[in-house]
Amino acid sequence: MNVKEIKDPTFLRRMDEKELQKLCGELREFIIEGVSHTGGHLSSNLGLVELTVALHRVFEVPRDKLIFDVGHQCYTHKLLTGRAAAFDTLRCTDGLSGFQCREESPCDCYEGGHAGTSLSAALGFAMAREARGGKEAVVAVIGDGALGNGLAYEALNHIGDYQKPLIIILNDNRMSISANVGALHNSLERIRLHRGYRSAKSRTKAALRRIPVVGDAMVHGVEQVKEDLKRLYLRDGALFEEMGITYYGPVNGHDLGELDAFLRVAKEAEKPVLLHVVTEKGRGCDFCRDDPDGIWHGVGAFDAQSGRRPVAGGTTQGKAISETLMKLAAEDERIYAITPAMTTGAHLTEFAKKYPKRFIDAGIAEEHALVLANALALSGMKPYVTIYSTFLQRGYDQVNHDIARMGGDVVVGIDRCGVIGEDGVSHQGIFDVSLLLPIPGITLAQGKDAAESARLLATGFATEGPYLLRYSKNTMQEQALCTEPLPVGRWERLHMGEMTVISYGDFVGEAEEARRLLELDGIAMGLVNARFLKPFDTEMMDALLAEGKPLLIYEEVAAIGGLGSLLQQYAAERDSKTPVHVLALPDRWIYHGKRRELLRRMDLDAAGLRKAVRELLGR
Repeated sequence: MNVKEIKDPTFLRRMDEKELQKLCGELREFIIEGVSHTGGHLSSNLGLVELTVALHRVFEVPRDKLIFDVGHQCYTHKLLTGRAAAFDTLRCTDGLSGFQCREESPCDCYEGGHAGTSLSAALGFAMAREARGGKEAVVAVIGDGALGNGLAYEALNHIGDYQKPLIIILNDNRMSISANVGALHNSLERIRLHRGYRSAKSRTKAALRRIPVVGDAMVHGVEQVKEDLKRLYLRDGALFEEMGITYYGPVNGHDLGELDAFLRVAKEAEKPVLLHVVTEKGRGCDFCRDDPDGIWHGVGAFDAQSGRRPVAGGTTQGKAISETLMKLAAEDERIYAITPAMTTGAHLTEFAKKYPKRFIDAGIAEEHALVLANALALSGMKPYVTIYSTFLQRGYDQVNHDIARMGGDVVVGIDRCGVIGEDGVSHQGIFDVSLLLPIPGITLAQGKDAAESARLLATGFATEGPYLLRYSKNTMQEQALCTEPLPVGRWERLHMGEMTVISYGDFVGEAEEARRLLELDGIAMGLVNARFLKPFDTEMMDALLAEGKPLLIYEEVAAIGGLGSLLQQYAAERDSKTPVHVLALPDRWIYHGKRRELLRRMDLDAAGLRKAVRELLGR
């Protein structure tokens, strides 16, 4: 069928299993082709096609509530709910979001982006249903990686106590982004290995029921035996049952008939149910099926037939930091690298191979990773924790309450800072500066390029106390790297001029381009690289205020609470008459699209800075 013509999922209920299988193949091809042009989350979506089709056959959205944890695996859901015609705009400016999005469709009842929220949200919807006297089903689809998140455990505990209808679909593909780790993952693996328990149970009950007169009684009589078998074969899987959540599974996540049968049983349950579904990440796509490192989890554009991806020139700050970390670790055996399930994304694959005893994948558990790192630091080790800016929001309490309060020598790499683009509103790395600047005793830095980021990492290991290093994922020119530390709290004056722009990170490059454009206008723009946000360079700031020339703080973060706010306060406290202006991100949510396009729309690219300087000088 023509996938683009799908308006709603009701047609699925008229199809037989052969037709459904054919449709699943067509949906996979459509997703591969679409993502090959726009980029997106590929392998996770390919693994969830049959499950999503089965869910839409059994449940009716938007009446029934369907929540995908994180939401990055909802592409089939989007296609079945009337958004296929716009799929070529996925993650593009003004196009479809790569996650569930309430603004897009009433079929998206909740939005994710971060792991572990689906179960708490599902419980909230279920409680509201009971208060209204409603009858709708509430279904949460959560991956085995996300289930290891602390928030998910909190929700499970409450759901088990709730004892009203609620369905949890555990999508067990053995992967988060990189391979899953932890005791829960090992428990699920043991459950998968004992699928014979379920089939044996079914065969035994069927045979007993055929015994005249006493058959049903005997079935009832073996229920205790069933429980004993469950504890024998599913020892750790009994966790859900002990919490008051009925467990079904494991179920073949690519067998439409089996999925349909178990979903209908779950739908009729009068208490919480967990359906354990085993899927294959990357199914139907040879080049992303065997992907232990998660390379095909989230991808840019690629060739849909061969899987070849464009070779990007240059480097990134993340790669430079990883190379530097390897050099430093070779010199100091106290250095550890810690990641919350982002081994590949954080460029730590080689570190993990070379120093396996000093590499820790803490799973999707940012809070745990940070407290673990602090205890290592207090024990004389030198831990480096790398966390995406958007996910560090979850670890704010640990940075504040644990690391900073105790003064742990922890180096935190804050990856994916600034406007990150296609992943959109839930992933923009624009709030960390506002959150971190008020915390006493920390050092917060960001380099203007790969070489400076490498030196700033070395500075972190040479500095006492909590040290946080921001860096973007943007591609930049290859540079020679060195491990010579920089003086903490010192800025770099790059150019003198009629006024001075104070910037840091990738925006220093934008400012350099704006300066070249302003030269064409006959305007000399001064530029300072404010590579240390805390402590900042009070000596240079005092000198700039004394000069009396206008200052413009130009930064790729939220304007409220950023470096600009701090420097404006500093100037006001000194009764300075020098005007201090701020050009930063507006006080609103920033949605998905190409980074360059988003910056242009907000007048925050080089052209926007040129315009702001001209207005400031009245030219």
